[in-house]
Amino acid sequence: MNNPLILAIDTSCDDTSVAVLRGNKILSSEVSSQVEIHAKWGGVVPDIARREHEKNIPMVYEQALKKAKVNIEDIDYVASTYGPGLAIDLEVGLNFAKDLAIKNNKPFIPVNHMEGHLLSGLIGIDGKKSEEYFPALALLISGKHTEIVYVEKIGSYKKLGETLDDAVGEALDKVARMLDLGYPGGPVICEFAKKGKSGNISFTVPMKNSKDLNFSYSGLKTAALYKVKELREEGRKEKEWVYDFCRGFLDAIIESLKIKLESAIEQHNEVETLFVGGGVFNSEEILREIGKMARSYGLKFVFSEKEYRGDNSGMVGIAAYYKILRKEYLTLKEDIEKVDRNPRLSL
Repeated sequence: MNNPLILAIDTSCDDTSVAVLRGNKILSSEVSSQVEIHAKWGGVVPDIARREHEKNIPMVYEQALKKAKVNIEDIDYVASTYGPGLAIDLEVGLNFAKDLAIKNNKPFIPVNHMEGHLLSGLIGIDGKKSEEYFPALALLISGKHTEIVYVEKIGSYKKLGETLDDAVGEALDKVARMLDLGYPGGPVICEFAKKGKSGNISFTVPMKNSKDLNFSYSGLKTAALYKVKELREEGRKEKEWVYDFCRGFLDAIIESLKIKLESAIEQHNEVETLFVGGGVFNSEEILREIGKMARSYGLKFVFSEKEYRGDNSGMVGIAAYYKILRKEYLTLKEDIEKVDRNPRLSL
């Protein structure tokens, strides 16, 4: 089946998302966001997120089918994220999807959320053409993940480096909280950085001289905390330094990503492509700087449209599509029922 109809679901964090795909093309992608609900807490509260998922998923599911102009009877495969993510939130979408598959006698595909991020740039790209992109490297940066992955081919991955503590998105949000910039704070820091001047406030680039491909951002976050305290104790008004502060902090993050990625590319000079994925790439500056570096090495640079960079079910659907091509799906009720959430799942 070259163009199966796929229903994909993601509830890995605070967005309830359902998509319908025809093969590798998205017919509908519906999202119910909880950003405003969690903003007053300064971050995602899992119990609240679960409650909202349970309330919203039937509605989002119906919207996705309606927009795609299909019925559940038309669907060929049902897919859902089963990890990584927030455990009790993953459970909502996973159980909803498993029930749909079992009740409607559809094959079920459990999807690794990070594989979805990795493959999101292939949405809408011809399956045969995608073969020319490999072997490849992937840089995945999100709220909880910062990692470099070697991709021999779709479905064959080797993690080369990962964060030892805070991820990029997590560090951005925590520093934004120090500055009272609200939640999610990462986008605000990236916007403020545009108005700042590099060099006025600088931070040491983390893991700059380490011999591996791992990342660490807890030290950078602590340095930011001390700098904020120092500037406030000096009595300087934040409007005088906050833009330069954000510029310096973002510069350190971008430089750390480029250093590790350059090292990975030089160690794996056979790669054809750099894939990027994850919500932090909603920052056009980070995307542009990483893309510029990739092209300087002669690599193809693959990334998704902005709406598919953060958590979404469209990327879950594209990962499911390639699993279908590899015949990696479950058809027996007892096998589907055994699939459980895996919040610490890794590629």
